[in-house]
Amino acid sequence: MTINEACIKVLTELGGRAPLKLLCMKVQEIVVFKGATPYNSICTELINHPKNFRRTEGKKGWWELVSFQEEIASRDKRIKELEEVNARLKSVKTEDDFVRRMVAEAKILYKHDKDSMDVIRQILHNLGRSDAEEELDAWIEGRVYKPSDTVTGAIADLNKTLKNGVEEGVTIINAGNYKPQIQTQNVGMPTIGQQTTKRIEK
Repeated sequence: MTINEACIKVLTELGGRAPLKLLCMKVQEIVVFKGATPYNSICTELINHPKNFRRTEGKKGWWELVSFQEEIASRDKRIKELEEVNARLKSVKTEDDFVRRMVAEAKILYKHDKDSMDVIRQILHNLGRSDAEEELDAWIEGRVYKPSDTVTGAIADLNKTLKNGVEEGVTIINAGNYKPQIQTQNVGMPTIGQQTTKRIEK
């Protein structure tokens, strides 16, 4: 194992960063140094490979892995973003507002983590919101979302039909063309010889 590889291994095991003294001690346990001073050799390795190692800001005498700390910074940023999303979702009052906000947040999340869409689809499915599922799928596939293709659209179409029916009925009545259909019941006509009387009681 080279000094470079040993430094990477030790720093990874120590959480990505460590004081130089501890780093040198751990590296000497896994690397055999021939003639050269271990401390100087390790320092030279750290300084000559800035893509792998860098001094820890704010900690004198500490060194860290560049990639490891960048990954941690990226995760910290993502955690902060998710906390903000969670706070916004908690402020939602109704289910419709919640679903709309979830779809909006899912579109943002898709840019970072496409695999998470399956989980979000399952949540929407469990909520019985196929309309939101279709809206999300349409956005991912680059299609124009048409609410009329969903349950929500069907309800909108029904409302439109009912409205048109009412308006049409009003138009017919106003035009004087309304002829109510009266159902009659055949009770039979009196035969010859039969008389009908009507007694008026005062």
